[in-house]
Amino acid sequence: MNTGALPVSRRTAMVVAILAIVGSPARAQDHGGRSSLVFVENTNSGDVSIIDATTFRVVGTIPVGASPDDIVAAPAGDVLYVTRIVHRPDGRPTGTGELVAIDPGTRQVSWRIAFRGVPNHLAVSPDGHRVYVTVVSGDYVDVFDPAQRALIDSVNVGTGPHDIEVSRDGKTVYVGLIRGTDVTVFDAATNRVLRRIPFGANVRPIALSHDETRLYVQLSQYYGFVVADARTGKILRRVDMPMPKGAKTPDTLPVTTNHGIRITADGRYLIANGSMTDLIGIYALPDLRLVATVPVGRDPNWVTLSADGRRAFISNRGSDDVSVIDLASRTEVARVKVGRYPQRMTSVALPR
Repeated sequence: MNTGALPVSRRTAMVVAILAIVGSPARAQDHGGRSSLVFVENTNSGDVSIIDATTFRVVGTIPVGASPDDIVAAPAGDVLYVTRIVHRPDGRPTGTGELVAIDPGTRQVSWRIAFRGVPNHLAVSPDGHRVYVTVVSGDYVDVFDPAQRALIDSVNVGTGPHDIEVSRDGKTVYVGLIRGTDVTVFDAATNRVLRRIPFGANVRPIALSHDETRLYVQLSQYYGFVVADARTGKILRRVDMPMPKGAKTPDTLPVTTNHGIRITADGRYLIANGSMTDLIGIYALPDLRLVATVPVGRDPNWVTLSADGRRAFISNRGSDDVSVIDLASRTEVARVKVGRYPQRMTSVALPR
């Protein structure tokens, strides 16, 4: 058997084959003639920054009005939904909110729906037929029909609903209570509450495993996250986040110790923000083995994935920028300046 170097022609063919599988950095974001964009909601500047996920540059800004709070793309990527806390001219909240729809192609606001109560997060059903908005000033989730552009129902879930996630099959909705201590689960067809999972502390962001067996929950004043059985509610374990080298966990923790948790598109990893320590932890699933920590900007708040799932974008509201994390090398490859106080983000792939 010949163990020497391959002939030039065979080496060339092998390189071409490898490139076809792996793809160059630019092609990785192409998606067959589609452009990958990340939309960043900036709460204090009242707008949405648009980041090109290939060049890591801001390519546009969409004004939406003061105090946007969350942004989520419809499953088809043809609509962006934004929740906004409405304020008076003197800056005081009115106790009302808006659901704002944006066309990501034209980068224009398409419509707005006003409603009572102060909104926080939102989620969209997998079929795009329902938009769920948590009303943190109350005890309910508002359910909107975007086709009718109307509020069609409200679901009583408990005090201070905050983060919300819909199961991949669209059958169940999970709501964390930031002024309560539970995650409330309700049926998406009937809007009937199915169960409540107690965590003993105010619930911050949540992440649901793809198979709906595990619920990963960040809590107020806990530097880590809790894992629960999503069906039985049994608490399975607590995972302490890593501290930076030479640092110690303080005796008194801030209320927002961690904020932002996401499972990668392939379901293999969990990304959790260490907001107090300006880093992220990347954990292998299902064993939750820590595989990397990556320093980011100040006060990381949210995690979203690029449309191809190869990169994570971390909003840093303390430094007004977004960290771009390459998930293969587990390193920060860029930091992009955006608007003031960036918080939630979403990504879509649009036709060029």
